[in-house]
Order: sequence, then structure tokens, then C-alpha cells
Amino acid sequence: MDKPKINHLAVWGMAILVQPLPMLWYNNIMFGIRWMELNGLKEDDFTDAGMLNLIWAFAAAVGMGYLFAHLFRAMNINKAVDALKWAFAMWLVLLFLELATQNAFTLRAFELTLLDTIIVLFKYEIMAIAIVLWKKKEKMTQESLA
Repeated sequence: MDKPKINHLAVWGMAILVQPLPMLWYNNIMFGIRWMELNGLKEDDFTDAGMLNLIWAFAAAVGMGYLFAHLFRAMNINKAVDALKWAFAMWLVLLFLELATQNAFTLRAFELTLLDTIIVLFKYEIMAIAIVLWKKKEKMTQESLA
């Protein structure tokens, strides 16, 4: 059985789609004020943020999309529920537990770990589902018409 090809449109499309999620998560209505308090930051600290942060965020999303696509292809994952499970497992082991450990040793609040990682979990889950379900349209061949 042939493994499905990577759908580059799905990877790049999801990388673009998930970009507004942190802006919503960290706005003043949701968790932005609390996040700034926990980090000891003020709004003035973000006046010179620049475009580099947005470029890093987009590059990270594209990288994660391709990682999911290659891993899911190699593992023959083609169901949304399986993609959700693996995205959660990767988030838990590779991000959450690592960041929780670092934050514990640097005496940062566990609440900050939750704020910083749960939004990433949402992004991972959205990307994983889309990459598995957004099938690349196959070109019609003479064999498929026969």
C-alpha cells in the first residue's frame, strides 16, 4: 500500500491559520494581563517587538506541520483521533514536561507553564487534524477511469 503524499497546501495553510490563536490567547480579555504579571512585564515592554517574533512563530508552525506530516506518514496515521493522540503525546513529552521542569528549576509559577503551553496544544491539535484529514486530491488517471 502506497503511503499518502504530504499535502504541502495543508501544512502551509494550517501554519497560517493558527497564527491568530496566540494573539487571542494572550490578549487582555483572556490571559494577557495575568501572563504579563507572571513574567514581570508591562505593555511598554512590547513597543519594540518587531517582525522577528512573528517570523519565528510562523517558522515554528511550518516546522511542526512538516514534522507531523512526515511522522504521520511514516507511522501510517490517517484517522483524526490517532492524529489527536499523537499530537497530544508529542506536546506532553516534548514541550509541556520539559517547560514545566525548566520553570520549576527557575522558580517560575506553574500557572505560567500552563498559559504558555496550552495554547501550543491547541495549535498542535488543529494542525494534526488538518494534516490527516486534508487529503491531497489525486489526479485522475486512465486506470482510475477504467
